[in-house]
Amino acid sequence: MDSKDRSILIVSLVLILIIAVLAVMLPGISLHRAQELLEIPSPGVAEASPPPVRTESPFPSPLSTTVPETLIIQGPPAFRLLVTPVEVRARPGDTILYSMTIEPEGGFDEPVSLRLDVRALLLYRESFDLGTLDPPFPQTVGYRFVVPSDIPAGITVSGVLTGEGGGYQDSVDLVLLIG
Repeated sequence: MDSKDRSILIVSLVLILIIAVLAVMLPGISLHRAQELLEIPSPGVAEASPPPVRTESPFPSPLSTTVPETLIIQGPPAFRLLVTPVEVRARPGDTILYSMTIEPEGGFDEPVSLRLDVRALLLYRESFDLGTLDPPFPQTVGYRFVVPSDIPAGITVSGVLTGEGGGYQDSVDLVLLIG
């Protein structure tokens, strides 16, 4: 092994060591992300960098500055369903006030249809069409639910509220403990 190969090997080992240290020191970071932080291209992968934007200073100066163009990456329009409470304990006859909010993301402005799937033990399973909410969003809807007085205590009712609209879907798991 000549000195040039040995130098390349040593530099490679040092970079791998630095990436490993970054991955340990920043536990939420993946090895791939650590490589990105060091701006080391993966072998065989060509990285396209945005063209620089040339800006001139308004002050008289023979120097100019090159600033890389910032790319803004935005996902497709979507929404989030937020429900409170997601888990509640109630007795037969009690009233529960549920609050559901649709929060838009990425300029989402499509109608959202809502469905609630409910099950209790292996005895009861039903699906309810809750209708459609039209934009503008964010939008919050309240729903007052009275626990039927004939439901026995000790039952756990599970539900999944699903919203669909604009090619996107989100759902929230709900739990009602009858006690």
